[in-house]
Amino acid sequence: MQHEVEIRTGRREQDGQIRVSVFMDELLALTLEGHGERAPTLLLTLEQARRLQDALAELSLRAESAARKQKTDEWQGDERRRRAS
Repeated sequence: MQHEVEIRTGRREQDGQIRVSVFMDELLALTLEGHGERAPTLLLTLEQARRLQDALAELSLRAESAARKQKTDEWQGDERRRRAS
């Protein structure tokens, strides 16, 4: 079983990364890095990790919905208005 997951972040290869690993079998260590700088590692209880997972799922759905709405709000046809003479 893998005890660490690394996720590359951003659009460019060197934008950053998130690392989540098991710490002492009952905590998760969350480390954030960006452009060579590292934030302090946060330790999460299993309950906090579940809340983070739920929050990410909910916010991801909202972001997807907003992206779909923005795409459907864009004009898809020919311009029908005519200039006033």
